[in-house]
Amino acid sequence: MASKQESNAKKSTTTKKTKAKVSKKKVTKKKVITKKRVAKKTMSKRSARASISPRERYEMIATMAYYRAEQRNFESGHDVEDWLECESIIDSMLGK
Repeated sequence: MASKQESNAKKSTTTKKTKAKVSKKKVTKKKVITKKRVAKKTMSKRSARASISPRERYEMIATMAYYRAEQRNFESGHDVEDWLECESIIDSMLGK
């Protein structure tokens, strides 16, 4: 009886070896990203004014005044003058 079980065990091991499982590669779909084209709007002076917040205007003036002071090596006594000049320039650019 033992010989029958041994022969059955040998057959099952040999059949397992011959039946190799073939695994399929997983194919992932590539996402195609498309950009939507948006028509550019031309901004008039009125819409430019509406899109700039008071905080942004302040920061623009402060930045411009800083660079002017830097060109002068930060000499004292010109800070108010720089601020007022930059304020008028920024306001004219924004259309105020």
